[in-house]
Amino acid sequence: MPESNSIQGGGCLMEQNNMITPQRIAVIGSGAAGLTTTHLLQQKHQVTLFEASNRIGGHTNTITLQKGPDAGLKIDTGFIVMNHRNYPLLTKLFTSLNVPLQDSNMSFGYHDLPSGLQYCGSGLSGLFAQRKNLIHPRFHRLIKEVLRFFSTASQDASSGLHPDETLGAYLKRNHFSQDFIDHHLIPMGSAIWSTPCEEMMAFPAQSFMNFFKNHGLLGIKDRPQWRTVKGGSCTYIDLMQKQWENVTIIPNARIDHIQRINGGIEIQRIGKIETFDHVVIATHADQALDLLADPDQTEQSTLGAWRYARSKTYLHSDSSVMPPLRRVWSSWNFQRINGNRTALTYHMNRLQNLPTQTDYFVSLEPPHPPNYIHYEINYEHPMFTQAAVSKRPQLQAANGQRNTWFAGAYLGNGFHEDAVRSGIKVAEKLGVRL
Repeated sequence: MPESNSIQGGGCLMEQNNMITPQRIAVIGSGAAGLTTTHLLQQKHQVTLFEASNRIGGHTNTITLQKGPDAGLKIDTGFIVMNHRNYPLLTKLFTSLNVPLQDSNMSFGYHDLPSGLQYCGSGLSGLFAQRKNLIHPRFHRLIKEVLRFFSTASQDASSGLHPDETLGAYLKRNHFSQDFIDHHLIPMGSAIWSTPCEEMMAFPAQSFMNFFKNHGLLGIKDRPQWRTVKGGSCTYIDLMQKQWENVTIIPNARIDHIQRINGGIEIQRIGKIETFDHVVIATHADQALDLLADPDQTEQSTLGAWRYARSKTYLHSDSSVMPPLRRVWSSWNFQRINGNRTALTYHMNRLQNLPTQTDYFVSLEPPHPPNYIHYEINYEHPMFTQAAVSKRPQLQAANGQRNTWFAGAYLGNGFHEDAVRSGIKVAEKLGVRL
């Protein structure tokens, strides 16, 4: 992406009859948080958007197939789905941009390589797609525990849990079996948060229960209709950029450090220093800390508490990564390889309603590189430990000090809605509302 030309802002801007002097604002990172912040702030300020890679979007990453019978087809590899109930701010943003949406198919499948167990959550036919499950007492016990978890977790999500209790401690306290943990709950959580199974046990229990309850995952009814962007999620970025007038995009930006000095911001890169009135750091938390030349104690303790899991991700057409029984194939397919080694595959034909004869998959951490690879990338996802989550209120309370703002999905549950919310909050503090 070439660097765009700066367009000069014109005069003062009005906000509810109050004069606002346009500011020079740097936004670091062009994921959902950085894009949202840029889109809003450019309405009343002059924004420079710095992106370390050669494209903007972060996990909004749509790939266009270059060859074969489906050349030109657009397939998402990061952000794929949303729903109106749990993504109200993203819905509002999409509505303002006239982003076209379509219904998506959401289902969960599981395949355990060591034992051969296979099932999916698409009703009784999916649970018993592997016919021996009908007469297997162990599988029946698993189903009973799923139902018990629905009831127990729903009550606990409402009544509240101790803030320091982890998911692992909660499951132990309520005597859930290892089969339920290994073959249902942890695989599902790992798939949702793109987090290694062994790390899911350290997830804050209250946050886990709240998410499951709000998304209708503690029952078989009242689940939201999931939606996907027609033409791929890149569509909303294209629609955003058409409205940008006061934005300079700097791709392949290598920032040495950010210095807060004389009531302003200095950004040093490639041997030159640029000055701004404010900076919005919309990167991963650990990257944000590395960028700061002079982090204070709050920034060190809050940003430094976060760790990230890297997932090698492939867009491909190799169906060997899917469950052997095709009737178990789902939108999200979790595979336990051995021990704590796992893989996750999205069936993109179901998720994006792809009109193709070929099946397309996005696989995270498969046991070996698949055949027929169209694209590969490393994604990183925040790991929600109690230590990290407990520090978020401190960072949010200090947001904006020394004209430095932080935005990102890690300030919420790690999803697109959370990234958008964080960007909206920063923009509001700087005088712009969605």
